[in-house]
Amino acid sequence: MAHVLLGFATLTALFPVFWTVTTSIKTREDSFSDPPKIVNFEPTAKNYRSLLGKQEFTDVLWNTVIVTVCSTILCVTIGGLASYALARNRLFPGRRPLEAGLVFVRAMPGIVIIVPLYRLIADLGLYDSKPTMIVIYTAVNLPFAIWLMKSFFEQIPIELEECAGVDGASRWTTIRRVVLPLASPGLAATGIFISLLTWNEFIIPALLGGNNTKTLPVYISGFVANRSFDWGPLAAASSLAIVPIVILTVAIQRRLVSGLSSGAVKG
Repeated sequence: MAHVLLGFATLTALFPVFWTVTTSIKTREDSFSDPPKIVNFEPTAKNYRSLLGKQEFTDVLWNTVIVTVCSTILCVTIGGLASYALARNRLFPGRRPLEAGLVFVRAMPGIVIIVPLYRLIADLGLYDSKPTMIVIYTAVNLPFAIWLMKSFFEQIPIELEECAGVDGASRWTTIRRVVLPLASPGLAATGIFISLLTWNEFIIPALLGGNNTKTLPVYISGFVANRSFDWGPLAAASSLAIVPIVILTVAIQRRLVSGLSSGAVKG
């Protein structure tokens, strides 16, 4: 029974992906057929050829990759140092309010901070700039990265660091040779989550970015008009947007599962 329920849940979760991919290789007529053609249609690559032939799509894809990679690296680096400090310095004043503040900031709806951020970057002349978008993404996702990675560092016995110190290792040597290898599954899991949040973010680039910083979610939304949906190109763009995240997840799958497991178990 459990396997049946698990299989049903898996099929339910994957069906939207299947529908998107099949729609991306349908003609416009097949996309609007009634009843829908699920498998009985002639596949075509017209939507992909049309999409990949546009310079705008290439620029948007490149923008999304740059912003996602840079923001993820900054979040994991800065968040790793901050979360390590929180995990090891348990007695400094204000630790509890700081941790509660991290959760509160991440739980705050993004739309709440859009207006003040827009006024700030507009007054500073930083509108429609990739470095600006990277900084904003990093600031928004950093509390989540710190909160997530702190649990991974808390799982590492402090005795290992003390032994390295007794052997003459400096604090930075201990972190680099002892702590980071043990925390690498947690760092990988955090990097995946931050990449997903950044890659799929819509509100920030839609309201704080322009043509030079347009990302895939904003570009894909352009296929939705007031009175019509251009289903073929929309599905093709959505399918291509899925590919990099799937490849990244599969590439570090073992570390991701290990990181999620170690972060969820106390002991």
